[in-house]
Amino acid sequence: MNILKVDKNLYDIRLDLEEVQIRNFISSWVYKDKDLCFLVDPGPALIIKRLKQGLDKLGIRKNDLNFILLTHIHLDHAGGIGHLVSLYPQAQVICHPRGVKHLINPEKLWEGSLKILGDMARIYGKVKPVPENRIKYQNYIANRKIKVIETLGHAPHHQSYLFDRYLFVGEAGGFHISLPKSFYMRPATPPIFEYEISNSSIQKLLSENLKDYKICYPHLGMSKNAEKMLIIAQEQLSLWIQIITELYEINERSDLIEELMSELKKKDIYFANYELLDKDIKKRELTFAGNSIRGILGYIQKKKEESNN
Repeated sequence: MNILKVDKNLYDIRLDLEEVQIRNFISSWVYKDKDLCFLVDPGPALIIKRLKQGLDKLGIRKNDLNFILLTHIHLDHAGGIGHLVSLYPQAQVICHPRGVKHLINPEKLWEGSLKILGDMARIYGKVKPVPENRIKYQNYIANRKIKVIETLGHAPHHQSYLFDRYLFVGEAGGFHISLPKSFYMRPATPPIFEYEISNSSIQKLLSENLKDYKICYPHLGMSKNAEKMLIIAQEQLSLWIQIITELYEINERSDLIEELMSELKKKDIYFANYELLDKDIKKRELTFAGNSIRGILGYIQKKKEESNN
């Protein structure tokens, strides 16, 4: 765990999955001033004890935390929410309406996660139910200081948050890792992916006039120009669709992933920064970038089948 003070009253608690040697797994963002204290995305159940240690170090007591903001309910972002709310009895959980029932009764969420993630879901840890009276959804919260924006695409229950001059984007703006002189970025395209929905969510965020906003990523770090980064994410997503479609049409093999990875590195300058990542993060990204490609391949295949019918 590493706690970074990245701006006035804003902290980035970087949490590791030590059990499987994954460093900097997720940024849990924490804002704290004399009137308001909130947290964005607590991470999986496995790391809640570490997150609690980080909150203790920031002097956040059990009745200080006002809100826990969930960008979406995937296990890596929200799997520990039930454990966390039991430690902070005053905290209200903010969640997209489609996710609420899965927090109250997480059995289907858990079963679906096991099917998709397998052993990784077990490593993340089982989801604990959240009492219904602890969850709500509003367009604005904290006396309208925080604006909630529905940003579907990565998940059908995804939302982002605007506060002060910060955008907590979740995975609506792709997967991001800060580097000393640049950054690594790729789309966060899930197994069931709809390009049009993801693209419209980015466009919705851009309509908020974010030129002076900073963007806070769960994976990982902050960038100073939210508008610029969202435009890059939008253009990158379009580029990946184009490249993957062209290669898919040339050769409809099931073993395209390695070839596509190579081609994307050649034509996408931000994905090419994969070569600058640390060895352990490269290994992790090999799997997750492959999953992003598979999500786009599934979208292309679906479009092709629809056009043939």
